[in-house]
Amino acid sequence: MPTTGFTSLSYADYNNEISTVRVHAAETTAANHDAEHIARVALADAIAGITLGLRIKMSYGNDIKTVLGPADDDEAQREKKWLVSYHDGVTLKRYNVEIPCADTAQLDPQDRANAHIGDAGVVDAFVSAFEAFAVTPDGNTPIVDEITFVGRNQ
Repeated sequence: MPTTGFTSLSYADYNNEISTVRVHAAETTAANHDAEHIARVALADAIAGITLGLRIKMSYGNDIKTVLGPADDDEAQREKKWLVSYHDGVTLKRYNVEIPCADTAQLDPQDRANAHIGDAGVVDAFVSAFEAFAVTPDGNTPIVDEITFVGRNQ
């Protein structure tokens, strides 16, 4: 298995409960550090466009940034999540990642269980940023298949 890096983003909901999303990424090296940082920030900004929670921590490698919360929006609840289903562009293996504090305003009015992909809005910005930054556990490019709204207890 190839060496990969990661980015971990933690969000506080309206009740100041914390939930975290972890995304595999290319290994950060001296040669790609600046490009990885730009892509990491673009992914964090894109996630902010589809969630209501307050990002309180971003970690990657040994570098941790912390902001104290809670989120201002009472609809920001860590139990409301986006389930991002994607597959490996080479092996075709399927994977999932959950993003807390889903903004349900991003649901597709024609498919109320899923985020509205294909409208050139914030959901598409997330898909583009995720596919540009993340890698699968096998180290290949991910391809987002759908983003489903789910409720979780934890």
